[in-house]
Amino acid sequence: MAEKKRSPQEKLVVAALSMIETEGWQGLSLTQLARQSKIPIETVFELCPDKHALLKLIGSNITMAAVKRMTEPGDNEPARDRAFDAILIVFEAMAEYKPALAVIYRETRIDPSAWFDMAPVFLRSAEWIADNARLPTNGLQGLATTRAIAALLLETFGVWLEDGEDLAKTMAHVDRRLRSAESWVNTFKRTDDKQNDQKQPTD
Repeated sequence: MAEKKRSPQEKLVVAALSMIETEGWQGLSLTQLARQSKIPIETVFELCPDKHALLKLIGSNITMAAVKRMTEPGDNEPARDRAFDAILIVFEAMAEYKPALAVIYRETRIDPSAWFDMAPVFLRSAEWIADNARLPTNGLQGLATTRAIAALLLETFGVWLEDGEDLAKTMAHVDRRLRSAESWVNTFKRTDDKQNDQKQPTD
C-alpha cells in the first residue's frame, strides 16, 4: 500500500522535530528548515512566520494526531475512565516525537512566552478530550472540566518525558489527578445546579 502523502504542514512539523532533536530548539533556523523540508520558503512563512507560530503548529499537529486515534467510549464506562483513556491517547500520539519534545521542554522551561504560546493548544486538546469522553464543555461545568484537563496535560507532560514505554508513571499520575479534578468539577456542578434551581419559577 502506498504511503499516505503528507500535507505541507505535516512535512514541516516532521522536519522541524527532526532538526530540533539534533540541533536544539534555540538553534533552529526557519530558513534552514524550509530547505531541509523541501517546502518553498514562502509556504513556510505562511504556515509559521516565526518560531512562536512553529511551536503552536507542532502542538496542533500532535492534537490532530491524537484526535484521529480517539475511539467511541463505551456507554457504561465511568466518566473518569473515559477521560483517562482520551488523555492517554494524547501522550501515545506524542511518543514518536518524544526526543524532540524533550529538547523543546528543556530549552523553554524558563521562557514564559513559549508556555503562553502553548496554552491555547493544551486547552484545545482538553476540549477534544472532554468532548470525546462525553464530559461537559459548556457552562460552569464545561469551564471547570476543560481547564482542569488542560492543567493536567501541562503538568503531566514533564512526568511523561521521564517515563518509560509502558507509561506506568504517566498513567498513575493521570489517574491520581483525575480523582482530584473530579471533586473540583463536582463542586462546580453543584453550583451550576443550585443556580438553575434558583431560576426555576415558583408557584
